[in-house]
Amino acid sequence: MVSNYVLNILSDIALLFPVFLLVFTFKGFFQALFARLAGDRTAQNDGFLTLNPLAHIDVLGFLTILIVFFAIGSLLSGAIPRAFLFILVVAFGARIGIPVPINESNFKNYRLGGILTTLSGSLGNFVLAFVSVLMLRLVIYATLPKYALVTMVKIFDTLIEIALLYGVLDLIPLPPFDAGRMLRYVLPYSASNAISWLEEHSIFIILLLFFMPGVSDVFFNFILFASSFIKKIMFGLVF
Repeated sequence: MVSNYVLNILSDIALLFPVFLLVFTFKGFFQALFARLAGDRTAQNDGFLTLNPLAHIDVLGFLTILIVFFAIGSLLSGAIPRAFLFILVVAFGARIGIPVPINESNFKNYRLGGILTTLSGSLGNFVLAFVSVLMLRLVIYATLPKYALVTMVKIFDTLIEIALLYGVLDLIPLPPFDAGRMLRYVLPYSASNAISWLEEHSIFIILLLFFMPGVSDVFFNFILFASSFIKKIMFGLVF
């Protein structure tokens, strides 16, 4: 007989699969869009300026993450939110999204183009979250059977939470998060050695942020507070 834990994991995977599909699709599309606006056509020419998930998702990497999530989820059960577990696996190198190819030399303004393309992934996630809030409003006020209403509300609520979570995390100025790359655009050239050191040792900093008692609590609470604050603003605008 299948245990409740296995059923819960399978239920989480069934829910998170389409959610992460949309999150990384919007992220990749917005990065390609802002690269094009900044003057670089590389991503557009390579087929990334689209909302087709097949252009943005590494299927093999995604399946690997699902397997790892299933395998080690029991070891960290209760110790770390499951959404953060996905993010942690990605931080260690497992790939969901296909990196958007960007040629910085094509930017009309190197510094501005770099900053905009770096922040565009978070913007894409925030746009996805806001669209999901609008859809949630339509679903709530629609005449749907109770089982369908409950399912749709859960899907959109999860999509909002994950999109905002990733949007906030990618604003952290630390590799492998997107804002970690922004350091090379906003800091002077004299800081390049410090940035290289940070990129080389970022994995150890991430381990501290995720697992060190006290530090991890502050880190998680800050991320959740920031994403909840943005969510509250979006709900206030829509409802």
